[in-house]
Amino acid sequence: MINVAMLTPFFTGQLGGPYNVIMDLVPYLENFGVASKVFTTSSIKKYGRKYTEFYERIFSHFEILRFHSFIRFKEYRISFEMLPYMVKHEKDIDIIHSHALRSYQEDIGAIFCLAKKKPLVISPHGGIAINWDYRDKIPKMVSDKSFGIIKKHLKPHYIAVTKMEIPLIKKLGADEEHIHFIPHGVNTEIFKLVDSNQLKSKLGLETSKIILYVGRIAKGKGVDILIHVFSEVKKEHKDAKLVIVGNDGGYLSIVKVLINKYNLTNDVILMGFISKNNLPQYYSMADLVIYPSRQEIFGLVLCEAMACRKPVIGSNILGPSEIIINGETGFTSDFKNIPELSNLISSLLDDRKKLKELGEKGYQRVKKYYTWRKCAISHSNLYKMILYSL
Repeated sequence: MINVAMLTPFFTGQLGGPYNVIMDLVPYLENFGVASKVFTTSSIKKYGRKYTEFYERIFSHFEILRFHSFIRFKEYRISFEMLPYMVKHEKDIDIIHSHALRSYQEDIGAIFCLAKKKPLVISPHGGIAINWDYRDKIPKMVSDKSFGIIKKHLKPHYIAVTKMEIPLIKKLGADEEHIHFIPHGVNTEIFKLVDSNQLKSKLGLETSKIILYVGRIAKGKGVDILIHVFSEVKKEHKDAKLVIVGNDGGYLSIVKVLINKYNLTNDVILMGFISKNNLPQYYSMADLVIYPSRQEIFGLVLCEAMACRKPVIGSNILGPSEIIINGETGFTSDFKNIPELSNLISSLLDDRKKLKELGEKGYQRVKKYYTWRKCAISHSNLYKMILYSL
């Protein structure tokens, strides 16, 4: 059995990315001789007597080790307990797998690997680029100039979830043989076409044409663009409704202003966070799933929708442009030509045959390339290759 320590700053069901990947990947890894433990930290409270708080969730497939954060700079959560624990239990760790690029957890993992001669695997999860925002740019640059030197000495193995991510990882100093292309997957046992009539009835959407967005409500996800596009679609389709599923990423108040600006109060339904097990009902009731993200390394939402046999429109960037075969399993767009895009959406909503055809081809593509079983096999093979080469 290979023992892997999965590192992430936080681990809670309402924060996607690494959480979703670990949750879906780990049960499959068990079947291929890989045991996982999650090393994570707490959230620092702003008010009250308790200094830190945890999002407590316990899972049968793996143990979650939660360490108190004592200092926090944005999501750089520092814990003085984590490294001593890892050193004390080093015999229980064969590989460190970081799911948080430039995080305290990864930095501590790198120090541990250097001291104890353990291999380091990094899944960047879209954190490679240094943002234009100096609140993010400066600490990321400091990280690259400090702990980045340790990582270069270690020569970690990086996992690229899209082929377009590979040149970005190379800019971090990684060579070709230390970069491994392993796309994310989708749990096709959960994400599948299901009966959604009850949900439609509950939301009063029995006779509506439904456009669905799933993801955080954040500027980077392009929700503001989607509201604008939808306002144009409404001119052609009075029966169209937009359902937005996802927790607030600091942009909900602006989205509400836009909804009011375009007089869409009765046409946009904000559902908030919906658990993974309930998401298939939302995908299944949709006529079309739109994902207008401005920055997206992969785009798991697209795979989930396609697994539910639903046609998708995604951004023509990185992950979405690789997941979607334009015109065959869905469409890609730069989301800049609003009239052209709204015309495309309107024509699709009028063509039930085309929608079904796109959905079926998308489903076949997911089954062939994007399942967690395939992803787990690739991960376990990578772990074995790394350990056997030491």
